[in-house]
Amino acid sequence: MNTEGFRKLYWGFFFMLSFRIQGFDIIPNIVGYILFFIGAGMLASNSEYFSKARSFSIPMIPLSIFSIYERPAEGGGIHLGGFWPLGALISIASLVLTLLIVYNLFMGIKDMATAQERDDIYEEADKRWQQYFMLQLAVVAGFILIIVPALGIIYFLALFIASVTLILTIMGFMKRCGENL
Repeated sequence: MNTEGFRKLYWGFFFMLSFRIQGFDIIPNIVGYILFFIGAGMLASNSEYFSKARSFSIPMIPLSIFSIYERPAEGGGIHLGGFWPLGALISIASLVLTLLIVYNLFMGIKDMATAQERDDIYEEADKRWQQYFMLQLAVVAGFILIIVPALGIIYFLALFIASVTLILTIMGFMKRCGENL
């Protein structure tokens, strides 16, 4: 059961990547949140943190519908049209809930690692959570750089590369958790 739960989390993180074609997210986050809900439910008997992650994923399922399509920026660059005020509230709520989901997933893994005396997995879970959190802070801070378009584009390109790298690393970690916990 643990292996299957971690497999769901593995694919849940995959669907957190954002690749858009003509404004459509071809790897929709809603699928990721559904997989987090299912995977955390499968692991809930191991730690109450998984139950919390599952609860936080419930509102993210309907909230993530808003991110399936975003009108592409005209003339290139970053598009903020329609962002204020409802879009801003949805974005802030989504960020906070996503952080709570990911935090609780990693804390649940740490609980499982402690119970099985797997210090290596405990330490990696802590490290991956810190990296994920710092990346999200960097994304938020990046919106300040929108004022300088060229710098903002370079910054967001670097964040995109860092995000893909981190998500792939987390996916590998979920696979190892499924094999070892």
